[in-house]
Amino acid sequence: MQKSNQNTEVAKTLESVTLLKDENFRVYSEIDILFLMRKIMQTNSLVTLSFNDGNNSFLTSILAVNSDQKKIIIDYGPNEKISQQALQSKKLIFVTTQNKVKIEFFCDHMDETDFQGKNAFLINIPEYLLRIQRRDNFRISTPIAKPLKCIIPVPVEDKSITTEITLLDISCGGIGAMDQNSNINLEPGIIYKDCQIPLPEIGIVSATIIVKNAYPMKLQSGASYYRIGCQFIDLPAKTEAMIQRYIVKQEQIIKTKDS
Repeated sequence: MQKSNQNTEVAKTLESVTLLKDENFRVYSEIDILFLMRKIMQTNSLVTLSFNDGNNSFLTSILAVNSDQKKIIIDYGPNEKISQQALQSKKLIFVTTQNKVKIEFFCDHMDETDFQGKNAFLINIPEYLLRIQRRDNFRISTPIAKPLKCIIPVPVEDKSITTEITLLDISCGGIGAMDQNSNINLEPGIIYKDCQIPLPEIGIVSATIIVKNAYPMKLQSGASYYRIGCQFIDLPAKTEAMIQRYIVKQEQIIKTKDS
């Protein structure tokens, strides 16, 4: 069971960011939520449980995830008094981190249960969770075998043609890519509108991108290409949610391969 003398700096780091109304970060898929909950449990990540309008909190952890019953077992509080206060609360906020990504979920009720002969909390799997990633520190590499493509409309005189660049990584902030055709303007600051990135099993992401950097490189075969870094501009919330969902699915695939 968690002790009351847990590192207070960890608790401070995991404070709720209260982004309840921000759709950009919401994950609704039950499969994705269960995956993240199991990952939190398997890595023994500390979870800050806050209640009473944030005036009370303590560190806990996820002990078990029951996908059939759609329940999660949470470690009990440091003492009976604070545990009973949490059980009586109607607004509970859970915050943790995974791979530098902040995870936040909520519930309006907890039950008391028994887990391996000790008291524990029981909650329903949340309707959604917030997955808050900083754009500058969380990117996921795209598959090499079946690479993603970014289709870019390029205006030429009175018409528009399209060209493709191959994605190397993607985040909600932008993409890293390689271009072997060199038929687009790679100067930093150039903006391309209505670009499309088909994400398998997710849908087509439509976005405006701006070239941030580009520099020539060579493959082992000796062939030349440009390594491009692009940033999304004014990415809509629904589009960002699609990218978030793709990232979660890629993490699932990586986890399956490693297990």
